[in-house]
Amino acid sequence: MSGVLTKVMSLPAQFPLIRGMVSYAVIWPSCSIVQEYLENGTSPENADWARAARFSFFGTFFMAPVFYGWMKYSGRFFKRKDLKTAIIRAAIEQVSYSPLAMAYFFFGMSALEMKPLKTCVNEVREKFWPTYKIGVVFWPTAQTINFYFISEKNRIVFVSAASFVWTVYLCHVKSKKQRAINEPLDMQLVERTED
Repeated sequence: MSGVLTKVMSLPAQFPLIRGMVSYAVIWPSCSIVQEYLENGTSPENADWARAARFSFFGTFFMAPVFYGWMKYSGRFFKRKDLKTAIIRAAIEQVSYSPLAMAYFFFGMSALEMKPLKTCVNEVREKFWPTYKIGVVFWPTAQTINFYFISEKNRIVFVSAASFVWTVYLCHVKSKKQRAINEPLDMQLVERTED
């Protein structure tokens, strides 16, 4: 029996993608529930479990594999483990991977909500830039720490922990209502001031 347990316990080390996917399967829906609690005081019993399931599905099967692939690919170009390399790697990630991942997130989550294509595109258009500006501060800091201090086999797990904070923020941004696709921005401002 202990031989089977040893083999099961060694699987995460042998298959880091699986470890990342399992991490995201737990972290992403948890973030959805935490965000609901922080923003609305929603108890777990009253949480939007369908939304949490969408976050779990998207995080597990879309974000974790894409991020794992990025980490593995980018690791080929940065062999040194010093602070300068860590900063350069984090900066390159911020201008190459992050914009694509953010657009992918808003579009993909909207698609899982069965929204029309035009609405999915509009959500990316509305929410990308404000979210990216926050990410420009958060992720380079987290990734510099990740690339400099964390061993390669544990980077996905470290990023999962940093992702908890980030994903709570993404849940917040995702929960904001979109403007109607054809509604002009100034009309939206008028309606907000009347509220």
